[in-house]
Amino acid sequence: MILTLSILMTLLLVAAMVALIIARTRGKPIPLAVIPVIGLMALMVGSASFFVHRASGEQDYRELLWQPLAADKIPMLVESGYTVFVDLHSDWCMPCQTNRAGVLHRPDVVNTLMSGKVVLMQANWSQETDLIAPFYGKVAAPGAPFNKVYGPALPTGKVLPGELTENDVIVAIHKAKGH
Repeated sequence: MILTLSILMTLLLVAAMVALIIARTRGKPIPLAVIPVIGLMALMVGSASFFVHRASGEQDYRELLWQPLAADKIPMLVESGYTVFVDLHSDWCMPCQTNRAGVLHRPDVVNTLMSGKVVLMQANWSQETDLIAPFYGKVAAPGAPFNKVYGPALPTGKVLPGELTENDVIVAIHKAKGH
């Protein structure tokens, strides 16, 4: 909505500038300083539109619907045709925060995670050690980032590297779906 309004405003300012130039060339007494001022305003509104549009894609991760980790439900979900992405992280774990901001919040990854039949589960080592340890205590160190993808084509799951890349997540989701 904001993007549409700012683009419309930019176009109106450009149209006004063009109309003033045409009127001036036809002999109307238009002060010369008005035209560059309107052009500058159009440039500022257009620049703001660019940054608003660019930032909107960076905020899409807020649309992700994370569920609490329920490892016992994963086999049933996979049998029903769902892909499950598990994210175990910790508040104080720098690699975990890097993975979240640098990979899991990126627009291409968000779009992949929001694609059909993907269930997102997460747990925080800082708060839910008792929930996590019985299922992942032997394969994941407390506080270290741990991501695993399950799906119809990967029923036992695939552990992703500790230092994620966008490609790691996107390829794993597609493989788990059987694409």
